[in-house]
Amino acid sequence: MNYYLQSTRNPSFFILFSSFTIIEYSFLCYFFYLILPKGRFKNLVSFIWFGFILFALFDFFQVNKMNSFDSFTSGIESIIIILFCIYFLFSQIKGSNSLIIYSTFNFWVVITFLIYFSGTFFLYIMTENTFHDIHFQKLYFIINISFNILKNILLCVAMTMKTNNTNKQLTPSLPELDDDIFFHNKN
Repeated sequence: MNYYLQSTRNPSFFILFSSFTIIEYSFLCYFFYLILPKGRFKNLVSFIWFGFILFALFDFFQVNKMNSFDSFTSGIESIIIILFCIYFLFSQIKGSNSLIIYSTFNFWVVITFLIYFSGTFFLYIMTENTFHDIHFQKLYFIINISFNILKNILLCVAMTMKTNNTNKQLTPSLPELDDDIFFHNKN
């Protein structure tokens, strides 16, 4: 359906895509707000989120007039998310964490977003100007699908990571329960 709406240049496609950009960015900002260490940058995430929402709405209603691909907004979103990813990785390396960084869920999710947004950044920037070119549409489809597949594979890897429970010493743990306690063998 997305391909059909895009090929017919239906106005509902541009409304759908612009709203997707805002919703996607909001969820990603919330994710980074949760995983970033406490500090000034964490508080700055909400201000950047609010500024981007205002910018996206202004771009949609005033600049693009709801009739073209929001490539500038998607490019700005990509740059901000890439900067969030770089800051997260920098803070993880800088911190005195004895945990191996690549064994955490957050690392794999951040790497996924870094690769995805880096790979599709120029693609989204060029979309508005070369949208009518058939050769570009084929390349757009191949590149976008490739990075989406890679993103999904890396997110699957992230989902298989065990959660790190750093407060194990602070909370009493339940004893390991054996099946023999609940099921009596009648041998």
